[in-house]
Amino acid sequence: MARHVVEMHFVCRDDLNVTDLGDGTFETGVWAVSAEAAFSVRTVALHQDKATPSYRQGRVIGRTTQLYQGKLRYVFRVREDGRPRVWGGGGSGEKGYVYG
Repeated sequence: MARHVVEMHFVCRDDLNVTDLGDGTFETGVWAVSAEAAFSVRTVALHQDKATPSYRQGRVIGRTTQLYQGKLRYVFRVREDGRPRVWGGGGSGEKGYVYG
């Protein structure tokens, strides 16, 4: 059975390019992720760094695409759940994927 990305963790210092929509939801900045991952993900968590729990997190309720520096990127709309998460996923860089 194929595994899919169910949780994404991003290093996003100081809410960089995050939009708080004032209704318990927020939109992330732009992220380079595959279409498959963008549509399978259920939870997004934003972190100051990989060593600290997330400061914004919740269930993905929508996604849009945006051109950024000539390339297609994803913006996620998230309903905050108030439950900080530890960094998930391996690898280097500013993204971590949890598969399920």
